[in-house]
Amino acid sequence: MTGPDRALLYRVAVGTGFRANELRSLTPESFDLDAHPPTVTVEAAYSKHRRRDEQPIRRDLADLLGPWLATRRPGKPAFNMPDKPVKLILADLAAAREAWIEEGRSEDEQRERRQTTFLAYWDGANRVADFHALRHTYISRLVASGANIKVAQELARHSSPTLTLGRYAHVQLVDQTRALDALPSIDAPRANVATPWHGPPKAGRLAATGT
Repeated sequence: MTGPDRALLYRVAVGTGFRANELRSLTPESFDLDAHPPTVTVEAAYSKHRRRDEQPIRRDLADLLGPWLATRRPGKPAFNMPDKPVKLILADLAAAREAWIEEGRSEDEQRERRQTTFLAYWDGANRVADFHALRHTYISRLVASGANIKVAQELARHSSPTLTLGRYAHVQLVDQTRALDALPSIDAPRANVATPWHGPPKAGRLAATGT
């Protein structure tokens, strides 16, 4: 696969959550880019759940795919994927990582970058950036966007919301921090909270509280 073909393959994987075998089955006819919203369809014979899955995609992804699909042969696979697409990921990650390291402005900065796991196949948490990780990214981005769990489950094409949240949605610290920041301040006055009326305060009570 050429570089531009691989770039679009990764974009479609992250933009649909399709598995490798489902992506391999796509032909130009699988894409309806003029629909509202545009869609990509996996036929039942290739879907994991043996059902015809019509997946909506973002308009910006559809706009990228349009000119490229015009060069594909009708009825033929849109992506000429190898049997083991992890080889694509490994090669592209290695190339991207080396380019990022070389962009360091000094030898010290390049050395520091080389000591990190940025763009590495294995990261510091012992996770791997294999091809299926693109599906994890799609679902995690759905949840991080604030999508209703039922909507996220349907877009992920899961049988249970537990699977969507428990296995695929990797909540990052930034997402947790955003949730905490949305909470009202503990010290803020509580508005619209009804308090019982006990009559005007007496002088003794005022003195006891220092008011």
